[in-house]
Amino acid sequence: MSEITTVLGPIDSSKLGFTLMHEHIFLDARVDVWLHDRLLADKELAYQELILYKQAGGTTIVDQTNGGLRGTNILRQRHPLEIQEISRKTGINIILGSGWYREPYYDKSLWRLKTDEISEQIINEINVGIEGTQIKSGIIGEIGAHFNYISPVEERVLRAAARAQKKTGLAISTHQGAGIVALDQLDILEEEGVDLRTVIISHANINPDHDYHMQIINRGAFVSFEGIGTKNSFESKREMQLIGQIIASGNIDHLLLSHDVCVKPMYVAYGGGGYEYIPKTWLEMMRQDLSISDEEIDQIMIYNPQHALKGER
Repeated sequence: MSEITTVLGPIDSSKLGFTLMHEHIFLDARVDVWLHDRLLADKELAYQELILYKQAGGTTIVDQTNGGLRGTNILRQRHPLEIQEISRKTGINIILGSGWYREPYYDKSLWRLKTDEISEQIINEINVGIEGTQIKSGIIGEIGAHFNYISPVEERVLRAAARAQKKTGLAISTHQGAGIVALDQLDILEEEGVDLRTVIISHANINPDHDYHMQIINRGAFVSFEGIGTKNSFESKREMQLIGQIIASGNIDHLLLSHDVCVKPMYVAYGGGGYEYIPKTWLEMMRQDLSISDEEIDQIMIYNPQHALKGER
């Protein structure tokens, strides 16, 4: 499987280049925290932020805005079309997610659907198109759970995602919080017969425990560190140390980095690091603090995303 599905169609994985594996461009995440800054719907501002990323050397973004995060009346029906248009305007490859986010964001119909019926929805987004369009998904995710447990309906969605993965070969990206729920997610995916080398555990750095990260890695999955550039100096230093520990353990090929831009204060225009922070600032900090080589940076930012999206190591 060498082709990757973008919103403009399939491309060879070798053309992905510098890739952020977990971002959001347009989304409505106000369901459980009703704050206006959790609505990203300004097309011109999004364009400007993406151009900054491109100027910093970025070529691809994996936008994991899936069911429940695409909004309702404001965004939902046009979401994939707007993503396609901004990809065309910026020249950035954009890969869209499929499936459903977390229980508070689920459509009410999910409680009445069987696991295989939800799986067919996901497969339809991959093979036919998202929200009635012909724009296809290139990754399953982000498939979420509560902070410390997986609810019954979330388990059904996760099992549905697993069955879709087995039929399509796409990678699965999960959402987890500050606990160790990723281990439960891996158990369920493994029960469903998923090769855990196709799995990405997003937000792994929320739990700043190297042993926990190694438990995930030792089972074959990728660990993805997000929120890079949004922390205070202490937390940033700790994240740098955790990254260094993974590299020192010989598992650089399991590591992914991204920002998870999902609120307005993360934009450069609002004083944040935007999509450009990793290529423009963080990687230089890694060179200084970890003595990391250009080859190792390419491994993390170019080759690991290729392998993750192809579902291989």
